[in-house]
Amino acid sequence: MTSVAHGNLVELHDVEKVYPNGTRALKGVSFDVKKGSFLAVIGLSGSGKSTLLRCINRLHEPSGGRILFDGTDVTRLDDAGLRRVRQQIGMVFQQFNLVKRRSVLTNVLSGRLGEWGGHTFGGLFDRWPKEWVEEAYEALRLVGIADKALVRADGLSGGQQQRVAIARTIMQKPKLLLADEPVASLDPSTSNSVMNHLKMLNEQHGVTVICNLHFLSLVREYATDVVALRGGEKVFEGKPTDITPQWFKDIYGEQAKEVEIH
Repeated sequence: MTSVAHGNLVELHDVEKVYPNGTRALKGVSFDVKKGSFLAVIGLSGSGKSTLLRCINRLHEPSGGRILFDGTDVTRLDDAGLRRVRQQIGMVFQQFNLVKRRSVLTNVLSGRLGEWGGHTFGGLFDRWPKEWVEEAYEALRLVGIADKALVRADGLSGGQQQRVAIARTIMQKPKLLLADEPVASLDPSTSNSVMNHLKMLNEQHGVTVICNLHFLSLVREYATDVVALRGGEKVFEGKPTDITPQWFKDIYGEQAKEVEIH
């Protein structure tokens, strides 16, 4: 099923997620994500942020509602249709999700594996197209670690590994990037570096970004739009500048205090 997107890349309509143990992780969540925007999703741990991101590309199956990606209802796609959609959606995780024993270059090249019809590293290691290798080096230059191309991924710092994950996403050439707490395990300086690279993808490459974040200082600096979840429900939608002290307490609780990251 398709719908005219009206400038939206993603549309969520009453999305529900109930886990087998009965936990209602999402309770009728609805909002739109405009093409070219940088949407931050905020809320306490356990509010449903990670579940939300994983429902968008059906890493988690929604229990109800509809999710449209570029006009296509992804909740109704068969396996082949879902694979085609996922090729257009990059994802950056807190845990980096690299193949640690492979080189940085090979990890970046894996961003194009979807075009090989599901083959694995083993059969492709020495057979990457030359133009892909050139693109991978360019992606690494964009994130400032081209000199690490032949180093094993497990030889890098956390911040460097996250930049490899971003370079892998650049190789994928997605329309949408889902970033799940991408700086949660990084120090403040490295966090800003990683966020700058996500913003570069957004502004220079036209990639729409949906990013789960904890720190409002990062939200205000990098995001164009904000959605807040609490207990699986949407409790706020607007601009970063709209989050007043009272909204902060409504989202995070009366006892919460804002911590800034610089």
